[in-house]
Amino acid sequence: MVRNLAIASVFTLSLLFAMLLAVLLTAFYALGYVNWVFLISATLIINFLMWFLSPYIGDFTNQIFYKARFIGIEGLRDKNRNVAELVEKICMENKIKIPKIGYIADDNPQAFTYGSTRNNARIIFTEGIFTYLDEEEIKAVFAHELGHIVHRDFIVMAIASTILQLLYELYWILTRSASSNRGKGKGYVVIVGIISYVFYMIGSYILLYLSRVREYYADEFSAKATGNPNTLAHALVKIAYGIIAKPDKPEEMRLMASTRAMGITDYKLSKGLGLIYANANIHGKDINEYIKRALLYDLKNPWAFFIELGSTHPLTGKRIERLSRLAKLAGISPFVDFSMVESGMEIDRSRLYKGFIKDVIVKYLPFITISLLGIAIFLAFILLPALFIHLAVFWLIGLFIALFGISIMLQTAYKYKEGLFEKKNVLELMADIYASPIKGRPVELEGKIIGRGQAGYIFSEDMMLQDNTGLIYLNYESLLPFLGNLFFAWKKVDKLVGREVKVKGWFIRGMRPLLEMKELEHKEGIIKGRVRAIGMLSGGIFLILGIAMLITFL
Repeated sequence: MVRNLAIASVFTLSLLFAMLLAVLLTAFYALGYVNWVFLISATLIINFLMWFLSPYIGDFTNQIFYKARFIGIEGLRDKNRNVAELVEKICMENKIKIPKIGYIADDNPQAFTYGSTRNNARIIFTEGIFTYLDEEEIKAVFAHELGHIVHRDFIVMAIASTILQLLYELYWILTRSASSNRGKGKGYVVIVGIISYVFYMIGSYILLYLSRVREYYADEFSAKATGNPNTLAHALVKIAYGIIAKPDKPEEMRLMASTRAMGITDYKLSKGLGLIYANANIHGKDINEYIKRALLYDLKNPWAFFIELGSTHPLTGKRIERLSRLAKLAGISPFVDFSMVESGMEIDRSRLYKGFIKDVIVKYLPFITISLLGIAIFLAFILLPALFIHLAVFWLIGLFIALFGISIMLQTAYKYKEGLFEKKNVLELMADIYASPIKGRPVELEGKIIGRGQAGYIFSEDMMLQDNTGLIYLNYESLLPFLGNLFFAWKKVDKLVGREVKVKGWFIRGMRPLLEMKELEHKEGIIKGRVRAIGMLSGGIFLILGIAMLITFL
């Protein structure tokens, strides 16, 4: 497994800081303060220093900002002797030093590791890991983090990040030198510089891909170390539930956001899974059945690939599916057997991919519209220069703005379609494999408002709806997107909590499932959501402004 693992940890704070310094050095080069030799040398030296010092920078950050305490293996033993013994056993078998173990008194379940080598690594865990997980699941989480250390992730990521920075700096150096070079090779230098930038952009996604692969191998390490892949699968589900189960205090949300890249799970990707687990827990349903039906989206829907593309972690459904396959190979009945649910339902692949293609076109419609117009103007300038001279810039800008407004209105009409709002329940929506982040599904739900979307946050205008099958987020938008939302959060939301309501809106399945609210009916009246109106209004404003500029010129 280690032989096949050409990957490493995600961006740590130290590497991000190194990238910031690289950008500053590039700016100094662009301004003429430093030459290219100094720029490349400084990048290499800074990255080496940041890699070498990253454990100490991480210690300082976690102690100052998150009140982390380093309790060592003995402190872990005081919390759970068997977990401490597993850590010692894994370290001895893999000939590594026991990591420096830290603790954060935070009920959000999270664990992460950082360092520069296998022998100066740190593992930090929160109180939430012990709150929501049982002993075997806690072992699986620690084994996962130890997997990162054993695989030497820190070193590989430091090298990969340095290569990425150098590609960007080469782009700057080559394009700048071309501007002052009047020789015959000027065009080639520009082309090489552009290629360097393209490689930099591609490399950014390659790093994220490597990060996701790294998570799979850490999962596999955990499965082998504990002897049961199902325990980590259970842990991932419970961690997701723990993230949504408690009030979101600002300082705790900062912790989850700052450890999003290097934690055991991406807390934003986990919220949908947390809702699924809560749904089953609340109503005493078969958790496996809920997860199978709801997480099939992660495995089959084309949009799942794009949702995952910009993430440091794989979609949780894919991780659980892989752990289930490992369980089967080990002769253990899997926590979730996705093959069974696939065989029990028909998936219309034609519908799945036709809908996806339409969604992509609509998503990028404003960009496509402006790009086509730009190409047309460029061709007119090349083929009909005399005619083009008579086209005023003011008129062209007006045409751009008008078409942009039309594309926004078309996009809004597609996403928030008016018409029949089907009566559905939360489980039916979560199990909809054809759901989209672009085309909302018009539905009607009945249930009770049980709290804010961000529990405990008084400026959260979003709400949590519970029906007889589960929970879902409601997204409210005022015609005044910022001030109106704040007023609604301050004055209205608390009065709605605990009330039975009927909600019409559009179900959206993106990084987290939610219902974009059209109207919320309760016994004292109806509250209107304006998400569709905002889109049409903003597009209309652009259209009117563009037309006004065209008329003025004519």
